[in-house]
Amino acid sequence: MRPSDDQLDQLALAVAAGNITYTDEPAALPPKPDGETMAVYSVRLPTDTAEQLATVAASRGVKPSTLMRQMIEQCLATEANDHPISLADALRALTTLRPAA
Repeated sequence: MRPSDDQLDQLALAVAAGNITYTDEPAALPPKPDGETMAVYSVRLPTDTAEQLATVAASRGVKPSTLMRQMIEQCLATEANDHPISLADALRALTTLRPAA
């Protein structure tokens, strides 16, 4: 975004007044974030698919990007032979458990 003429005039006045100085010293970089670094991908989806994604994401209370990330992680786990069980299998197993005393 290009600064406005007014912003450039204010900057020129600040430099002329000595309020801004320049140096050849390298600037200190901010620390790396503590969390996991994320890669960004752009994906084109047909409108119907995007609408289905938004509907499912809303029903789960997550953003579409979160749902896509979860689905990709599940698919990659399957590709790595780390076969996640289906929801139906998980529910069947849970219904056989006895309630805690």
